Amino acid sequence: MRLSALAPIALVVLAGLGAACSKRDDAPPAAATVTAAPLDAEGAPVAVLSSSAKLAVTAMVAHVVAKPAEGAKRLGYLRLGAVVARSEKSYGTDGCEGGWYAVAPRGFVCVGKTASLDTELPIVKAASVRPDTSKPLPYAYGFVRAVAPLYLRLPTPEEALRTEFKLEQHMSWWNRRGDVANHIDHLGANDAARELFADAPPVPPPPSVGDGILLGGTTERDPVPFWLANGSRAIPNVSGFDVPPKAFFANRVKRHTGIAFIGSFATGPEHGGRRFAVTVDMRLAPVDKLKPEVASTFHGIELKEGVTLPVAYARPCNPASKGTPKPCVQTFRDEGGTLKATGEILPTRAFLELTGKDRRGARGRYLETKKGTWVRASDVGIATAPATWPHAAERGDRWIDVSIEEQTLVLWEGKMPVFATAVSTGRDLLEDPKTSTATPLGTFRIKAKHVTTTMDSNGRSAQSGGAAPTSGETALPTDDDKHAGNFELRDVPYVQYFHEGYALHAAYWHDHFGHARSHGCVNLAPIDALRVFRFSEPAVPEGWHGTNADPGKGTPVVIRK
Repeated sequence: MRLSALAPIALVVLAGLGAACSKRDDAPPAAATVTAAPLDAEGAPVAVLSSSAKLAVTAMVAHVVAKPAEGAKRLGYLRLGAVVARSEKSYGTDGCEGGWYAVAPRGFVCVGKTASLDTELPIVKAASVRPDTSKPLPYAYGFVRAVAPLYLRLPTPEEALRTEFKLEQHMSWWNRRGDVANHIDHLGANDAARELFADAPPVPPPPSVGDGILLGGTTERDPVPFWLANGSRAIPNVSGFDVPPKAFFANRVKRHTGIAFIGSFATGPEHGGRRFAVTVDMRLAPVDKLKPEVASTFHGIELKEGVTLPVAYARPCNPASKGTPKPCVQTFRDEGGTLKATGEILPTRAFLELTGKDRRGARGRYLETKKGTWVRASDVGIATAPATWPHAAERGDRWIDVSIEEQTLVLWEGKMPVFATAVSTGRDLLEDPKTSTATPLGTFRIKAKHVTTTMDSNGRSAQSGGAAPTSGETALPTDDDKHAGNFELRDVPYVQYFHEGYALHAAYWHDHFGHARSHGCVNLAPIDALRVFRFSEPAVPEGWHGTNADPGKGTPVVIRK
């Protein structure tokens, strides 16, 4: 997808989010003792971190800045519930009554509206589930199957009936069909991660997993969270959607919107016996209005010793189809100088090692595989070395190479390829990106990285990492609606901006990698997105949710024909 050219790349907080944070009911700490310290080459204090003291984030985002002063350069940000090492004392109160505290591994955070020295606050405990960056999907994900309410506390059955359109008819359907409607009997991205990452955590096989776990629960019988006990809410509203203090409801979200979850639990009869999922901004969505999503198992290959370029993959067939495209690529054998079909149909996106030999045939150009068969060049995406080496390759640096025509991505260390995969770039291919959904050609650098962030069709990226919108919701276009322009995808994983609103990122909503289909960004399968995220610089520090690259320091990204 592509965000509007006007979308900010700097880490910013949406106006609505800022307003919500300003209404926190816990007062900032008293003015802190200021610690004097020697300055580094950039004029920032050389901070000393405590071996035990911690800082906790109490809003959707807390910025990390280079100097302990209002308006200082933003290095990155922490997300709600994060707990990180800090300095014992503050390094000043310039624009920050509670004091600027140094945090690991660098920078300063203002204690007050967005952060606290008290790690035992209910909001910190409630939001203690962190994104799991050992997994391709750092949160649990789902799509809204029907317009869904987002509650701040558990509604009574009477409140739900007043809030949700035709709820009785919906629940009648759900009670008959819910188990089937939300059942997932296939593997997902997290299940297949060990095929590429030896350190990926084990995941229970799909038949043993219900929608409680699929939508963020630890078990299928997780209790109602402590902060929702007795029908009340013990934490402030941090969602960015302002409502009166006593409100139990905070907006609706449209069908097809993608959402991330950090918990799921069932209720008793006093709340209709419904199961609810907890969003990352601490709102509640009824599970009967959601469809779990486990994303594609596809991933690229490591180019280890003996495996080198050129390689290719069998292109997916029928890009308008839903789900994983069916295989259709044929292989051919040379029989007396004539290429004849073998009858073999390659699996979708099967990787092929090529000899580098090609020839003309009855239906165009054909390529020879190392297995001795041939494939039509138009049926495969080819990963090759570029015709001209970029400066990063000449210097021996890491860089990322994307081919629009081939829909491939290759990770390079100097002139050595280390990983190759299939991607989905802008669906208008080589058209003008200023007037179409094409991905821009050129050489860029990674500018900012986010563990997750929200993307939508209005050109807004919630750089705070997934805060809910403040002016309505938009729907994700269906696969067969090529010209639909509305979508909202919350907590898109492993986002790496390289130019204006264009980014490399995971796509948990489709499995058509190898076909151009995005709004301009470079879509990767979630397993591949994690691989690329780990490969590129700058690294996101442990405990942070996003970071900015220093000018000229981010990993180069080459987008070519």
